[in-house]
Amino acid sequence: MPPFSSQLITLFSLDLFRQMANNQPVTLFQLNIITNMLVENGVPFDVSFVPGNAKTTPALQLTVHINPTATAVFVITLAPGASTFTPSP
Repeated sequence: MPPFSSQLITLFSLDLFRQMANNQPVTLFQLNIITNMLVENGVPFDVSFVPGNAKTTPALQLTVHINPTATAVFVITLAPGASTFTPSP
């Protein structure tokens, strides 16, 4: 198991991660908290942003690398509020 596995279990059980997993709105401030916690615990992750266009809404994708073959992916679409994101169903 990766050295951060116990921290990852703790992080995924936090309200912020459960909020994303349950498709509840996430603010930009909360997303920054999540990325800061991942960095502090040495958990590898990627964040990508798609600005959207006439056919698609703006979205963020947070990919947490659990091990070489497993990842947890959270897709968060930009909600009507300027700094509120809503996870995609």
